[in-house]
Amino acid sequence: MSTILYILLFIGIMYLMNKGGMGCCGGHNHNDHTYEKNGNMEHHYGDNNMNNIEMVKDPVCGMHIPADKAVTKVINGKRYYFCSETCAKEFENK
Repeated sequence: MSTILYILLFIGIMYLMNKGGMGCCGGHNHNDHTYEKNGNMEHHYGDNNMNNIEMVKDPVCGMHIPADKAVTKVINGKRYYFCSETCAKEFENK
């Protein structure tokens, strides 16, 4: 009789954990999951925009910066990218 009570208690605890979000999925919904034809589950967490950003190196201080945020100067027909106006002026003065 006590074995049956332990089994029922275990089932009840597992039910409450799963319903309350403490089970295998930590309470998140499954809207971000899709399934492939072979049944494997894929997770979609959004696009990683970091892979799409062009990074350039400041020739003065060596800092890497996004190209669209850099200070740009064209000197002798070549485009240079700088982290700041200070580095750009220092480069121009050399």
